[in-house]
Amino acid sequence: MAAEKITIYIDPAQIKAQKQNNYSLYLAKKVNGVFTVIWQSKGPVATVNNPSYEYKNEFDITIPNYNVNFGNVAVVDGAVTFTSGGKNTSVEVGQTVNLDVNGLFSVPKNDGKPGIITIHNSLAANPHEILSDASGNVLFVNVASGMDIGDADLTPIDTYQIWFDSYQDTGTIIAHNVSTPATVVFDGGTIEKTISYSASGQWQDGPPASKLFIGADQDHVAALQAGADASEGVAVIVAATFTTALTIAAATYLLNKLIGKFSGGLRPSEVQTSVGSFSATLKFQRAQSAIALLGLDAYETAVDNALKAAAADSTSGLGGERWTLAEPQISVTYPA
Repeated sequence: MAAEKITIYIDPAQIKAQKQNNYSLYLAKKVNGVFTVIWQSKGPVATVNNPSYEYKNEFDITIPNYNVNFGNVAVVDGAVTFTSGGKNTSVEVGQTVNLDVNGLFSVPKNDGKPGIITIHNSLAANPHEILSDASGNVLFVNVASGMDIGDADLTPIDTYQIWFDSYQDTGTIIAHNVSTPATVVFDGGTIEKTISYSASGQWQDGPPASKLFIGADQDHVAALQAGADASEGVAVIVAATFTTALTIAAATYLLNKLIGKFSGGLRPSEVQTSVGSFSATLKFQRAQSAIALLGLDAYETAVDNALKAAAADSTSGLGGERWTLAEPQISVTYPA
């Protein structure tokens, strides 16, 4: 079954602020033109089988099946009115289905366009395509022109709302007007969207900037980006967020043995974590030229590979653990 994915990045400053407010992250879908019921909620503190929101968050939303059909315009012949239509056929977005010259639908195929249902129509007389939900409730009827011979596209529009608020259970009615929500619309062409929540508390489309310069004023940042020589300290920071809290064994292993799991010359100079934490931060002290030569993705890959090697070690306490990696950051410190 097809799915839509919403990826949400939350600025670290906002992670701390929202969790201190004891706010949860919510997702709702627009149904019959309104957002009414909370579909998903992720709290500030992880519980069994329900992780909390972190820097990178993904909602994978199963798209329900639809029905396609067609109807013909009423024909009036004296006292008799005649209309006709086909048999409802279950289909998913991204699939295609043939409507033959006899008005019969074929078995749908998985060869369509993302977010779109395509009818390959061979039935004459411009039948009017109909889209309904899995229960048969009509969502759309093309009353304007009907289908020509050839392809007709149907595009279900799914609209979601994401926001932070005080706690409510999944499946309950939204308690009040939501403040500063983000809206994500899938209207054909894609089944994945990414948004970000900035340090200033603003929603924006797309992921955050891949390079964040910390501890440097704007003039120094501009010089670093332009490739000027940096005699001050330059480091790459990579943060890993785990799905469960680190045990004593896992935290001790990461602090004492994780660096040894890095292959080649790309090794962090420092690992920071603690017992009960859901994250670890790795610092690579590198020359500016080396950072520019390798690119930031190399550091993220190196950390991921080292964590995989650690998880494979039966003594690490990380067996079965999963993690996500934040976009690498560049930290710059220099004398005043």
